[in-house]
Amino acid sequence: MTSVTNTVNLERKSKFVARTLLNLKPSVSWYQFVRSSYLRPLVGNDANLLDVIHRPFFDRNTSAMERVNMLVCHFELLHTLLGTKTTANIVSGHRFLLSQFTGKNDEHFTIHLLRDDAFKREGGITLALSMNEQALLYVTFTLVKNRYGNAIRVGGIQSNRGNCRQLARTATSALHGIQPRLLLIEVLRNLAAQINCTTIECVSKQNHIYRAWRYRQKKCIHAEYDQLWLLAGGSQNQRGNFEIPHTQDEKPIESRPSNKRSEYRRRAVLTEAMRAQIHAAIHAHGHHLHRAHSYTSH
Repeated sequence: MTSVTNTVNLERKSKFVARTLLNLKPSVSWYQFVRSSYLRPLVGNDANLLDVIHRPFFDRNTSAMERVNMLVCHFELLHTLLGTKTTANIVSGHRFLLSQFTGKNDEHFTIHLLRDDAFKREGGITLALSMNEQALLYVTFTLVKNRYGNAIRVGGIQSNRGNCRQLARTATSALHGIQPRLLLIEVLRNLAAQINCTTIECVSKQNHIYRAWRYRQKKCIHAEYDQLWLLAGGSQNQRGNFEIPHTQDEKPIESRPSNKRSEYRRRAVLTEAMRAQIHAAIHAHGHHLHRAHSYTSH
């Protein structure tokens, strides 16, 4: 058993060195950032923090140097959003509770931020929605910067692998008609407001990371990405991805059908309570933007 383990470890190290040499400039830039940031003490327990730079990330067209810039921005902004201790806990595998609330029939809902290796190619952090302690939906995203300011890039959606359609219908009813996937988009919008994001870019099905040649025969994409982004008011950009509004106009209750107004009021109460909890959770741990330490990749 020891000899097999040693062989596997040697193979991993050899691949790591080879990939570093093949992507020398972005690799060195990433390693320098990790060494100078709060991530350094975490590497010993998670080697993936180093080799993440060698794997496709966000969408299939992202280059190695773009990955460096995205990841550096992500870990800077995450630190800004939540502070050193909470961010380190999340990176180390702990969940961070953003909100919890009760559904129509006393269902217990929670929304957590987490970092999971299963989604590491799709983004830097994941929103997880659960009902009665059963996972419903994951949305994976990365905090970045573009020429307009801070931004969010959504790289993946993953439903519970069990009876996901029935669970989604049950959850929608419990949420007074709000689809779970649209609820998590509202959470994204709320997080975007916390760090003054101007853009929420969502990967198209065609650009999804698992459309890359190395995964095409191994992974299957089930979620209807483009349909969801259009439903959320998105439009396609020059990269072929979708940009959804970072705020959403809410119709006055008087414009709703009279027989639906009570349901829309309950939706509004639930959504407003969720927003308040997220705001409180972030502000209990985060820093002001101008206080965040700045790291630059070269």
